[in-house]
Amino acid sequence: YENFPSDERPSQFKKIEWAFFKKLEFPKVIKEIFDEFPELEGKAAGGVVAKAVNPFDEGSYLTKGMNQEAGQKRIVVKLLPDRFQEISYLRKLVRHELMHASDMLSESYGYRDERLGGNPMEESIVKERYSTFWDIFVDGRLIRKGRETISDKESRYREFESLYKKIPDEVKIAVFDVLWQEESLTHDKILRLAKDVNEVIKISEGLPVRQILKKKKNIFPGAQCPLCQFRTYHWVENIEQDAYLVDAIKKDFPRWEPVDGVCGQCIEAYKVRITVC
Repeated sequence: YENFPSDERPSQFKKIEWAFFKKLEFPKVIKEIFDEFPELEGKAAGGVVAKAVNPFDEGSYLTKGMNQEAGQKRIVVKLLPDRFQEISYLRKLVRHELMHASDMLSESYGYRDERLGGNPMEESIVKERYSTFWDIFVDGRLIRKGRETISDKESRYREFESLYKKIPDEVKIAVFDVLWQEESLTHDKILRLAKDVNEVIKISEGLPVRQILKKKKNIFPGAQCPLCQFRTYHWVENIEQDAYLVDAIKKDFPRWEPVDGVCGQCIEAYKVRITVC
């Protein structure tokens, strides 16, 4: 405060902050990650790391380069300041974002900055799906190259699975396995998948879709029977051993499985019906 007038202090503080930033070797860390992507050389007019104001603001995008050849873009990676507290995760995050940037600069990917939906609701839904498909594409390739990234296969599957609850589990797993191994997805292909669930299901056509064994559910006393919808304290155990009862129930409730449970009253009713018939 004694050395500089008030109008010069902001710029001087920035110099101090930058000197401290360099002392902690953060620029070196960022450069090392950029060096992992030599394909960006010549395609981008440099790169810059900027402050994200909140978690939703984090990410990467392209902007016009300054004093560079026409058509070249500058890579911007926005990060929360807290990311620099954990260098191992910082490396994973920047690497993940630079893979996105590499796709955006790739002619084969064909990225376009465009509206993804016809109205705000559709835009939000399609954007979330698009982001998930793209993250799967990014992290799948990074892991196959032996590079650490922010999410593994299991975590990415959970994100994918949560978007398509109505698709059978065995189909979702088959589709996801294909997406995870992809090496040549494009912007247009991902956009079609994000907009149309039928395009997602099509991926499983012709694949050996294996049946998934349901995990045994925890059925609590007082819960509703999935057949009659009445609360019960008398759940029938090992119903799967009575194949004739299982077959009879599934004729009326095709989506029911023994692991879903059934109450004693319903079982008695089915036994009576089978005996009478």
